[in-house]
Amino acid sequence: MKKPQKAIVTFTNPTVKERLKPHLYSMMIKPWRMIKNTLMLTGAFVWLLLLLVCLYFYSVLSKVPDLEKVPFQHVREVAVESVQSKIESKTKLKEYQWVGIDNVNRDLLYAIVMSEDGQFFSHKGVNWDALISAIGENIKRRELSYGASTISQQVSKNVYMRSNSKSFSRKLSELFTTRELEKHLSKNEILELYLNVAEFGPDIYGVKHASKYYFGKSPADINAAEGAFLAIMLPSPRKYHYSIFQNKHLAPRHQRKLRRIFSDMLYKEYISPNQYQSYLKWNYFFN
Repeated sequence: MKKPQKAIVTFTNPTVKERLKPHLYSMMIKPWRMIKNTLMLTGAFVWLLLLLVCLYFYSVLSKVPDLEKVPFQHVREVAVESVQSKIESKTKLKEYQWVGIDNVNRDLLYAIVMSEDGQFFSHKGVNWDALISAIGENIKRRELSYGASTISQQVSKNVYMRSNSKSFSRKLSELFTTRELEKHLSKNEILELYLNVAEFGPDIYGVKHASKYYFGKSPADINAAEGAFLAIMLPSPRKYHYSIFQNKHLAPRHQRKLRRIFSDMLYKEYISPNQYQSYLKWNYFFN
């Protein structure tokens, strides 16, 4: 009986190519895994970022009033409540009264429009050229000092914004609210809101109270010169009430602004050349 033969195992040295193959595979697979993992992380980050942006815009839009089926009377009531909440003096609170735009002199209307927002009747709520210019100035000065708000934006701010913050969120909310106003209200309705919520001095809100306080007249009897005077109070009503009205002094910059308002009104043919010359010499402090 033959003995089973033992298997002969031979050992051969691997070639250089065979020795390098696992290392080459490892070198090829690792970068791909890194790229794959990086892409997955980037994708997750992008989706997370999109989710945060969506949540941010949702939080902003949730605060924007829906005015599609809201009558003007309701918007007016909201505006009155907003003004009344700001008036500190009980005496001044009793003096605040709403006035319809039909009971406001045309010259007073145009003086304020020329001063605050000359493109009011042509833009759709935002003057983008002025806004971009203001953004450039703010970046240059590294502070939020220039506004470029239109009358529509000021109505949004004064009626619906409960905070005086200059944050990006608030500005964005203001822009969306302005869009709602322009979409569902007429220009005259927006202007009526503005004339009744604007502050012209300490606790002096609305053109009816302002006309009586500064000139002892109703808004229907205010001329362009007096309207321009009210207009120059608007940027800083409490400050200018003291520096202009109480001190009976018009600084050169205020005189220039008055001339600009009259020039714009003359150019638009809201006043005649004779009225223009007369208003340039107007005595505001005759008492």
